[in-house]
Amino acid sequence: MLNQGYRPPNQPMPPRTQSAWQAPPAYGMPGSVPPTAAKAPRQRAGRPSKASQGGGAPRPPKRRSLKWQLIKVLLLLLVLAGAGAGIYVWKTQADVRPYTSVFVDNVFVDGINLSGMTWEEGTNAVLGQINNNLGSWYVRLRSPAGEFKDITAQMLGINRDPTQALEQAWMIGHETSTLNRKNIFQLKEEIDSAKRGKAEYSSIELSADTSPIDTILETLAKAAYVAPQNAAVLSFDPDNTTQPFTFQPEVVGKRLDVAALKAQILSMVETFTPGEVLVQPEDVQPDVTLASLQPYYSLRYRAITPIDAKSTDERNQNIRVAFSRINGMVLNDGERFSFNNVVGRRTEKNGFFQAFEYNYGELTPGWGGGVCQASTTVYLAAVQAGMRITDHTAHSTRVSYTDMGKDATVSDTRGREIDFSFRNNSGSKVFLSAHVIADPSNKKRLLCEVRVYGKDLGNTRYELETEVVEKLPAILEPEIIEDTKAKYVTYTDEEKTVIEPSEGFVVDTFLVTVTDGVQTDRSKIARSIYKNRAARIYVGVTPRGF
Repeated sequence: MLNQGYRPPNQPMPPRTQSAWQAPPAYGMPGSVPPTAAKAPRQRAGRPSKASQGGGAPRPPKRRSLKWQLIKVLLLLLVLAGAGAGIYVWKTQADVRPYTSVFVDNVFVDGINLSGMTWEEGTNAVLGQINNNLGSWYVRLRSPAGEFKDITAQMLGINRDPTQALEQAWMIGHETSTLNRKNIFQLKEEIDSAKRGKAEYSSIELSADTSPIDTILETLAKAAYVAPQNAAVLSFDPDNTTQPFTFQPEVVGKRLDVAALKAQILSMVETFTPGEVLVQPEDVQPDVTLASLQPYYSLRYRAITPIDAKSTDERNQNIRVAFSRINGMVLNDGERFSFNNVVGRRTEKNGFFQAFEYNYGELTPGWGGGVCQASTTVYLAAVQAGMRITDHTAHSTRVSYTDMGKDATVSDTRGREIDFSFRNNSGSKVFLSAHVIADPSNKKRLLCEVRVYGKDLGNTRYELETEVVEKLPAILEPEIIEDTKAKYVTYTDEEKTVIEPSEGFVVDTFLVTVTDGVQTDRSKIARSIYKNRAARIYVGVTPRGF
């Protein structure tokens, strides 16, 4: 800090006193003798002049030349100019003289107007304000909750020096050094310019330790930080058809912009501006939000097939067993689903029951009867959810629970396996839900239901269309089979028609893509052949009476 006895680097020169010097009288003026005028000749006593002698009339005086007249005028002008210059210099000195030992008008240091102050007065005023400000200056860091922490000048060891600012202010209208002296006119110009404007200077910071700011901001940053958390799916409950997915909402993080806060505080330190800074954490958005996550867990398609009222409990239970292996499955993008692999062997050991099933068009008891309705319902759901079908076979005869061209048979018979499979090509995971449910419109009737969840299809949907391309007439000649095992009949006079004659069909299946209510694609995905049938009649082989 400056001491109270500081003096500017160059004490102002004392004002010059005007000398008593006067310009010599101009030639041609009263009392002056032009340098070209000859002195009058002296007459000797007792000797008359030539003019007085009898030599004739006296000579007329010589006329002064024009050149001499011009010289006199020029000398007169020089005298007048010298007098004017003297007056101008005198007036300039009079304008400058009041500022010889004080600051000129409109100069400020640290906001203090030093006009008319001596060097000592100005220095004391600036130093006094600095000392006062050092004691009262602080930056208050306040949180939105009202908590605060003060940063003081003492904490930072701030020391300010006004020397340079005072010297710059003093330089206006004063000589700067003995080697570089300003003339009176330069001083006058600077003083006049200062009166028309405003010159402001600030003391500089000699020293300040900003490490306490870093320590405080580091503590505040740790206290304010909240890590962002992505939204996530916590669980998939395939039995909850209303809301099968449980989501964890995202958490918006919080953090302090330490760099911005520090820059703001340092700016206040450098300009020595007290005040308050709001320490407001900024939001840190997570990468995944609930809004962005939910579209990947939408219902893509729900398929329904009715279970015949004559379906036995064993058959219905076989459908439930197959669905229990499928229900809750999650397929990653690109993963393949195989019905036989997922459901497994249709055996008693694997949980299945004996029930009637179609075997070459004939209803016969077998392990896992009814499983084909399960595979058909999965097929209808998968294909209309946009999955790519990789293995599909239709039944050889029509079934009661769906239209021709919309069924899928399966078999696990050794050497005659028939599988149904599809691949998830949706670009995201898909989730399967499969149940036997009561028909909402008829509680006594059961339905097969399969749901496929995954990435939202948006304004696109898929539909199945079928087209009968050929009808195959029924075979008129019945098929007669001797019932040697007495499966249906025993005696030779007995017979039973097991299969009625029926016509066959060739059916093409098309997948139709509809976008915004407009059909945008229709592609053939399967051709199904339902065989024409002759009547199948069983006859007995045992004569009566034996």
